[in-house]
Amino acid sequence: MQSNGNVTSNHNVHRFLFYVEQNYSFAILRPLQQYAQAQGHEVRWLLVGKDISADFLLPGEVRLDSIDAAVAYRPDAVFAPGDRIPSFIPGLKVQVFHGLNESKRGNLYPERGLFDLYCTEGHERTGTLLPLSEQRGYFKVVETGWIKLDSLFNHTPPEGEPDDKPQVAFSSTFSPSLSCAELVYEQIKQMSLQGTYHWLVTLHPKMAAETVAKYKALESDNLTFFDNSRVIELLHRADVMVCDNSSIFQEFLLLGKPVVTVNNREVQPSFINITRPEELAGAIERALSPDAELLAHIANYGPAITPYLDGKSAPRVLAAVTAMLEQGWQDRKPKNIWRNLKMRKSLDYWKW
Repeated sequence: MQSNGNVTSNHNVHRFLFYVEQNYSFAILRPLQQYAQAQGHEVRWLLVGKDISADFLLPGEVRLDSIDAAVAYRPDAVFAPGDRIPSFIPGLKVQVFHGLNESKRGNLYPERGLFDLYCTEGHERTGTLLPLSEQRGYFKVVETGWIKLDSLFNHTPPEGEPDDKPQVAFSSTFSPSLSCAELVYEQIKQMSLQGTYHWLVTLHPKMAAETVAKYKALESDNLTFFDNSRVIELLHRADVMVCDNSSIFQEFLLLGKPVVTVNNREVQPSFINITRPEELAGAIERALSPDAELLAHIANYGPAITPYLDGKSAPRVLAAVTAMLEQGWQDRKPKNIWRNLKMRKSLDYWKW
């Protein structure tokens, strides 16, 4: 049970709430849901804002239909892949992150006093947050691995007829300054018409609607468009990936597969970067026949990003959360009055 933001428990069964604002959150949180429910815990989903769609919920997943319902549910812990979470929903606030790549932001993760626990994917992020934890004293940092990778590493591809063409994934982030979706559109269109490859396309949930429509219009025997709920399938099916600065290409590299990036801001030897769209076809051919040097860099990439490649991050996250709950967690976060007022306004929630 919980009172005034503090948790006490008479048993080891807890109520968990998943606070989500973007459709990519479903794939991130489902490994945790599966493991938590297997341990006897309750899980509920709260879908917030205009960018999230209930259509992505699976049968058996339970949605709370309002902020009032979430407050009344009195969760013991609230999990968020996004960067914010309202204080007026009860429970220990847990940040599980929405990607591996923070470098494209050009700065460190902005710790704003909204979370009690950060479950980090590896040493680099732990190294930036742990000194702040020790300095500020109101949150903990536990290195668990990223829970979305559990789905990646535990996925069993469905059996089907093999495709006789190379499978080329294309994904792009939404920010115009970081995206290559418009830049390489004509090249992908022409290559899909030629039929040399089978293209597997997915775009960021925030991508401009007109760009999404252009790529969906290319669907044919040579190009398949994947919504965000099928990203894991796409990653396993593809032989190579074309991308830009989206963190999804890091997940692809973790599978040991070659990546071609377009105007990546932090070029590394583990992927092939190009700067002009006319270089795309040649770069794809190089990726389809990678040399030993590139393969060695790809093999070294995974452990450098996260040492947790065992598909067991969800158990580590759950262990960190339940340990805090059962050790008498107390909410010591700053009041964050201005940020919480902004969240109340955006959620139109004024009950106190």
